[in-house]
Amino acid sequence: MSRRRQDYSKYLGSSEWAEVRNIALDRTGGHCQFCGDFATQVHHVRYPKQFGGEHPNSTIPVCKRCHDTAHGIIKMTNELTKVERFSEISPTGGKLNYLLSDEGRVYASAKSWSRALLVPDFMSVNFETGLARMAILKKDSAGGSLEMTYSGVAVYRWHAVAAQLRSFDKEFSNTGYKSRPPGERRQLEKFHENYERLTNWGYDLQERAIAAMLNTRNTTPPVQETSVSRDALVEVIRQAVAPRLHEHDGKLKEHDAIIEEIKEAVPALRNPKEFIPVRQAIQEQGLDPTVMPLHPRSRENLSGLAGQMLKSCSAEQGETIVARLDGGSVATTMNTYRRGVIYSVIDEIIRNKQGSLI
Repeated sequence: MSRRRQDYSKYLGSSEWAEVRNIALDRTGGHCQFCGDFATQVHHVRYPKQFGGEHPNSTIPVCKRCHDTAHGIIKMTNELTKVERFSEISPTGGKLNYLLSDEGRVYASAKSWSRALLVPDFMSVNFETGLARMAILKKDSAGGSLEMTYSGVAVYRWHAVAAQLRSFDKEFSNTGYKSRPPGERRQLEKFHENYERLTNWGYDLQERAIAAMLNTRNTTPPVQETSVSRDALVEVIRQAVAPRLHEHDGKLKEHDAIIEEIKEAVPALRNPKEFIPVRQAIQEQGLDPTVMPLHPRSRENLSGLAGQMLKSCSAEQGETIVARLDGGSVATTMNTYRRGVIYSVIDEIIRNKQGSLI
């Protein structure tokens, strides 16, 4: 047995390893991160250079079956061969040295991605080991593995980086990393300010890489051009365009929901010229149409008082509508007036409810 293997066996019996193992298991409540079964083991996505100094994110809780499978996946990691070297400056000023495969996929080492994104120093280990973890968790991604090797160095596709950034964004939104020291929190806040820009840049980089690949392939004879281009376009949609559109679609739906909530919560955003029933306007104001504001002087409810005042001042009427009040079975015909006019009448009734208005 080699000296390092002996040291590793000794490390697995140490309190340092026990702490790392417990943190990893707590992350999923003791369940295998692949299949959801009870986790009995912890898998290293990256073995530590120095035992006792590793980050918990370099490990994944697994059951024995998935642990064996994970080791098989690592053994099958492919070597990149046909690549071109490029470099690009990120929106935050970091330089990315990356590889472009003949399929149009962008790869870079964990450190290169970390430098390009200007990941804060104190979280660089977390970020870099997390890429290996994401590559295993998302091993069935469109276009193949998210992790390859080049000259003996692990390199990762943009999609692993995007998944890691989304994980950071989710944690930032949920906790704000409030347990961190003030100095580190300021760095995290600055990094998070660039989250959208960096994410858009990464997808744009991948799209431009595929476009370059398409231009190269379009120089082939016309007989093959349509077939190759179609396959390439499908690949574009699967690995670059589709994830981006899906993310935008989610944002749009979220914004639509927020807008609707605001419209419901803020009456001023409703169209004051719209014709609506008196009862609806009262409910929009958060009032009860059945209350009797002039009781005991009058037994007329708020809805009736507002209707009488609107008629007495010859307020402009819209089309009548037929509705069932409060879900009742009897249909009722109701007059409609401008929303803004009804609101004004309601305000007058509320302000003067101690006097006689009729």
